[in-house]
Amino acid sequence: MVVAAAAAVVATFLPLSELRIRLAPDQPQTEFVTTGWRTHFGDTVDPHGPMFGIPVAVAALVLLAGVFLRKLTFAGAAALAGTTGMLFVYLVNAISFHKSGNITIDPALEAGFGTGIWVLLAAVVIAFAAVVVHPDD
Repeated sequence: MVVAAAAAVVATFLPLSELRIRLAPDQPQTEFVTTGWRTHFGDTVDPHGPMFGIPVAVAALVLLAGVFLRKLTFAGAAALAGTTGMLFVYLVNAISFHKSGNITIDPALEAGFGTGIWVLLAAVVIAFAAVVVHPDD
């Protein structure tokens, strides 16, 4: 449970999605990276970044509470899975939108998942493994 909670929180600081786009034919590609707390567009940080990290951190706290109250273990794992699932669907839609909507601007556009989403998915698997290993009393 502790490993899953730690992995989930660490994942929020890693790139969840990455986009490399050329805004004009004569410009270099600019990197657009979203984490659980910030969005970076090149060297610019969006002051109104997404707060995807908040529900993940709350789910991680509930999962950690499961160390002391076993009945919260499944609730924390379920909350983490639900949050991760919603974030995954959002990112699939955002990545698809960027790929289809900007292909005329930049045929060399690259859009995809960052390492953070994979670490988050691994945290969900570890959380449910903890539920199986330590079921409710």
